Amino acid sequence: MGMTTPLSNLSFRRLNSGSAIAEQASVGAGVHLGNNVTVYPQVNIGERSIIMDGAVLGRVPIANNTTNRLIASDFSDLSIGPESIIGCNSVIYTGSTLGRNVLIADLSSIREGCSIGEGVVIGRGVMVLYQCAIGNFTRIQDQAHLVGEMVVEDHVFIGMGVMTANDNDVYRSRFRTTPPEFQGPVIRRLAVIGAGATILPGVEIGKGALVAAGAVVTRDVPAWTIVAGVPARHVREIPDDWRQPDKDF
Repeated sequence: MGMTTPLSNLSFRRLNSGSAIAEQASVGAGVHLGNNVTVYPQVNIGERSIIMDGAVLGRVPIANNTTNRLIASDFSDLSIGPESIIGCNSVIYTGSTLGRNVLIADLSSIREGCSIGEGVVIGRGVMVLYQCAIGNFTRIQDQAHLVGEMVVEDHVFIGMGVMTANDNDVYRSRFRTTPPEFQGPVIRRLAVIGAGATILPGVEIGKGALVAAGAVVTRDVPAWTIVAGVPARHVREIPDDWRQPDKDF
């Protein structure tokens, strides 16, 4: 699969810190670039952002001939909102948008086509796959895995080590006997996902729901309910005094 902008033909401005900035990239006023940062074409870094050592911004996806999902190895706009922080050795792919005051911790990876809202916190070593949408002020703890085409609304909390999936027909799709149909989970606003929980493809976690640590969620969870176990089952309703008002904080 060819690339419209071959990596070998790129031109970079080299800094004394070892960082490299592509000619087609834009760095706002007051931005701090650490050592050995790479900024690829069509990256826009908002003012007063902090980009820590070893971060890679605007990477293109590159496929071999055995992947099931079609991948376009083209540069497109990557926008990083003002006053954001990108941790050491994090990799953010091309074609995504990050809002104002986003924190991406060390060693995290954000794939292409993602939308990340204002004030989002993404912990250390988190994997956010392609075309994932994350709402404002959501917090995702260390080493969570958000699968491609997943929707996470505002003010969601996702605990450490949470796993998600988006392919209910993986046996056939991996051998290409059927076209892959990916459907990521949907997590509605104010929901809480406990550490180590697993959410299966197409499942919807309702507004304000709580998934207990270690649960395996195989079906939709109604709003304002608690589920636990393997497979996850209804435990009780969220107490009234736990419920946050339905407004932006």
